[in-house]
Amino acid sequence: MTETTSPEIGQIIGSNSHVDYICEIYTDRMRENPPDPTDYEFGEFVYIKKEIEEQERAFVGVIYDTQLVDPDQGRTGPRLAQPEEQNIFQPSYVDEKQILTGIALLGHVRLDENDDIVEAAHSIPRWTLEVDDVVQKMPREQITTFHELDGELHLEYYQRIVDIAGGFAEDILSQILDRLKQERPEEADALDVIQKNLEWETKMEGI
Repeated sequence: MTETTSPEIGQIIGSNSHVDYICEIYTDRMRENPPDPTDYEFGEFVYIKKEIEEQERAFVGVIYDTQLVDPDQGRTGPRLAQPEEQNIFQPSYVDEKQILTGIALLGHVRLDENDDIVEAAHSIPRWTLEVDDVVQKMPREQITTFHELDGELHLEYYQRIVDIAGGFAEDILSQILDRLKQERPEEADALDVIQKNLEWETKMEGI
C-alpha cells in the first residue's frame, strides 16, 4: 500500500466503542491537497497503520456514516451512531466546518516491508486506535486480498457490520458483495447466496 495509491483522508478524533471510530476528514486548512470526496465516500474501505509488537500492522475499516458540523449553526457536535444503540460524540469545541465519518473496524492485517498484506484476519483486534492516528484510503487490490483467507473469500465481519451500521448495513454489505463479485467472478454464485440471505433478513426485519 503506497502513498500514491493510499491517500491520507483524515485522522481519528474519537470512538463510540472498540470497533467504532470517528474520523475527521482533512480540509484545505489541514492539508495542501485535501482528499477528494470520492476518497471518503459511503462504503469506502480505509486502513490505519500502526507498529504493534515490533510488527507493521494495519487496522481495516469501512466508512458507514457521515456527519457535517457547522459551528455557525450553533451545533456543538453530531452523533455518529444509531440513536438507540450508541453514545453521543460531542467535540468540546468546534471553530470551523467539519466532515466527520464513522468507521466500523472489520479486522486487521500484517504488512511486509512494501506494505503489502501478508496475513489478514477479520477478528476484532486486541489493540486500539489512538487519537490523531492517520486514516488512509485502501487500494482496490488490497481490498480483495483482505477478504482472501486461506485461499477462500470470507466475510467474517458480517454481523459486526449489521450491529454497528444498523439501517445502513444492507447497503454497505451489498456494495462489498458487488465489488467482490467483480474481482472474483468465480465466486459469484457463493456471493449471490450471501446477498440473497441479506435481502431476506432485511425484508423480514421490516415486517
